[in-house]
Amino acid sequence: MTLLACVLCPFILAGQRVEFDASMRPQYTQHQIEVVSDATRKGLALWARTEQASTLIQKFSKSEYAIVVEEDLNEPSPGRAPQPGIAMLMAAGDHSTKKTYSMILNPSFFRVTKDQAHFADEPGSPADVMAAAFAAEMLHIDFYARGISLPHHERPDFQREWRAIAAGLGMPALRHDADDEWAARRRPVVVFYGH
Repeated sequence: MTLLACVLCPFILAGQRVEFDASMRPQYTQHQIEVVSDATRKGLALWARTEQASTLIQKFSKSEYAIVVEEDLNEPSPGRAPQPGIAMLMAAGDHSTKKTYSMILNPSFFRVTKDQAHFADEPGSPADVMAAAFAAEMLHIDFYARGISLPHHERPDFQREWRAIAAGLGMPALRHDADDEWAARRRPVVVFYGH
């Protein structure tokens, strides 16, 4: 199996880099398999198949970037990418400055029960939710890397990019905005708080 050079590995999961094979499938270490939830690992693999993932993995594979992914079962949303400090935002165009971004995921946020109905355009499993969380938080990180601070949910370019990403995940009606409409629906699907 051919692995992409580690320079093409922007994600640090459980303290170790995630490598991708030539088909953009993540290759997890034994440690990552043991300590990272199945939903998070499967979610990264689902997201990695999308056009957005291919573009962003290539973009963030430069030595100036690292993306530290952590699981936190107390996170009140499926995912969050905290805004970096002003110095890192201002250094967006400085390719000599190392930029480390954080992504916090809660793989337990969504649990499927036998009584829940699923809509065709919504995540249907914890792995689907984690794929959507990876996509959403990577969109935020991409905006940070462009030097664009919060809030940006209501920006037309953010919403245009999100719609394309959601369609690439097979969930074209999945929203990602500051409005927590999902909480008012039949079940919480993906509500991104804290951005």
